[in-house]
Amino acid sequence: MNRKLKFDLNVETNALLCPNPLEWYAKAYISEDIANSFRTLPGIKYKTKLATVEFNNILKASTCNFGTTDESLDAIDIDVTAVSALGEICRFDLEQSFISQEMAKGSNGTFEVASFMSYYWDTMAKEIHAEIAEMRWKGDTAGATGTYLDLVDGYEKLFLADAAVIDVTAGIVTAANVLAEMAKVVAVLPAKLQGRTKDLRFYVSSNVAMAYRIAAATGNTNTFVTEALPLSYIGIPIVVAEGMSANTMVLTLKDNLIYAFDGEGDSTALKAVNLEDSVAEPKLRTRANIKVGFAYVNPSEIVFYS
Repeated sequence: MNRKLKFDLNVETNALLCPNPLEWYAKAYISEDIANSFRTLPGIKYKTKLATVEFNNILKASTCNFGTTDESLDAIDIDVTAVSALGEICRFDLEQSFISQEMAKGSNGTFEVASFMSYYWDTMAKEIHAEIAEMRWKGDTAGATGTYLDLVDGYEKLFLADAAVIDVTAGIVTAANVLAEMAKVVAVLPAKLQGRTKDLRFYVSSNVAMAYRIAAATGNTNTFVTEALPLSYIGIPIVVAEGMSANTMVLTLKDNLIYAFDGEGDSTALKAVNLEDSVAEPKLRTRANIKVGFAYVNPSEIVFYS
């Protein structure tokens, strides 16, 4: 005997305001180029330790006796900073915007528009991604900009404070000198890394990347007119580091630069609240709580042009 079951599903209004939380946080935290250019550590709630081990002179002549080897075991602290992305929009602003025709009729009707909220969350995720990119390089907790750059220390500050990082004095990079300046960076790369071109990454600021494109295209009509060639320098992939200070470059193994974030439990923190339902204010308030942190290992393998 077959039975037909019928049931009703009541969906809360607030559920309609939120995007798919897992997809949304993925857009805010990471992208394909991030995963391919940095060592990512997800699921960090507060602090964690990352073990490092270095072996030296471990090959010995074969004998019956066991000789000691030279190795060093260490661990670095990986910390993340909790920050919140806050947004608020007023009903009256929406009523005077391009989506007014999609809103419910009447001055007191619902003003949540699904198509607009999809656009709203997507734009918010892109802005978070852009601000994290800038914090990644220029963040400084000792700064006084009054912006998100004061929330966490970025790579540029961390590298400048570490005497073990290999420093190269920067100049004004142009299309005329960019190849020579990049050669200066490669020239001081430790010999043990010079053959690992697939694992190395050349992180460059946007103005350096543009200068390189122009220099590489000189004499090559194909790149001027029809298509852009993949960015690489002597076989080393070039990463356009959005947010990096102008005339700045970093050359190192991609696994030496660590990007830590939470992400796993953040889906429950994605909030969209209609304040008309609580305090009678015609506002839609949104909040996303995230955690980010930047660290590095093996400073003697990092070349910093600044």
